[in-house]
Amino acid sequence: MNESIVQWTLLNNTDFLGKCLGFRISSKVGHELSTNFGRIDFIVEDFGKNQLIVELETILDTKTKLEYCFSQVKNYKNVRFSDRTQYCILYALEIPYSNRAEVQKFGAQNDVLTRTYAIDEVRELYAKTVKKLSLSFGLALPQPKNYTICFLRWLNKILKPFVDFHKNILTRNDLAKYFASPRSTNFCCYLRLATDFEMVEFVGQSYRITATGTEYIANFNPYVFGCSPAQLPTLDLTNEQKRLLLKVLTNGNWTVHKVNIYWFLRFLEITGGEWIPNVKQFAQEKLDLLNGLFGVSYKQRTMFELLNFTYNFCSELELVERIKSGGKYDRLYLTPLGVEVNNIFSLDLQAKKSMLNLSFRYLE
Repeated sequence: MNESIVQWTLLNNTDFLGKCLGFRISSKVGHELSTNFGRIDFIVEDFGKNQLIVELETILDTKTKLEYCFSQVKNYKNVRFSDRTQYCILYALEIPYSNRAEVQKFGAQNDVLTRTYAIDEVRELYAKTVKKLSLSFGLALPQPKNYTICFLRWLNKILKPFVDFHKNILTRNDLAKYFASPRSTNFCCYLRLATDFEMVEFVGQSYRITATGTEYIANFNPYVFGCSPAQLPTLDLTNEQKRLLLKVLTNGNWTVHKVNIYWFLRFLEITGGEWIPNVKQFAQEKLDLLNGLFGVSYKQRTMFELLNFTYNFCSELELVERIKSGGKYDRLYLTPLGVEVNNIFSLDLQAKKSMLNLSFRYLE
């Protein structure tokens, strides 16, 4: 597991953390504290005001990792926020026995506590913690689903027939004008995108464009009207279309593609945007974490597509930025607009939960 995920899980479960440390935690003094002697992972305090400065490690399976860990702890011994301070190395017990002996020897020689945790236990706790926090955010949303829709600008192709036929209601065959067949998977995915973003609605056996869809068409990129059918999905969204899509995204109507964006933002929030896969065969431990977060059991390729296709949506709406690494993983961060949208999601879910739990007993 990624160290930041382990730390996040442990600090959100202080009872479990306290058992691992053999330390009765009353409060968290701080975490990721930058000092003149390095960045401290976290500091906890007990009810007697005794403090424990903790160096958190995952699997210390190489000499380099051991030496770096020992160097960090020696530096930390120059840091003290309380007269009653101890120092501790907390590491995953799934390491070679010889390395464990090295850690214990270092601890004994340098007056440093050595404690362990089990990766599998933390992985299970992580999934439970995410579920608990999702509930505390508001309603438990459905799981994300991969519909192989790559970009929001694909709406051009599914909505253009309303312009071509000069009608507000079209049959399925008319709506599929630019597709091989109205029964093709490709057409069905485009149609799902249009309905999820409230551009069209089903009426009888036909489809009617909504007021939102009409506004989207009114703000088409001018090149839409002169390009070939193959070019329709490639034309970028206009600023007016982006504003409209953001308005639809945050209106509190939780359709599948909006749910995907919500979960993607939660993924960034929980991982700190440290990684998104660039390759379909990425690390199994990262896949396990994602399946735990999303409550699914996807294979690597499906998860790769879900993350990267949803990233495209968020990028088109200017909610996230991506830092290219040239390797297997890129970094991500939320833009100020992305932070706002994430906050709106949380407030909406919390409000809906409060409404469901509202008690009228005081009126009786």
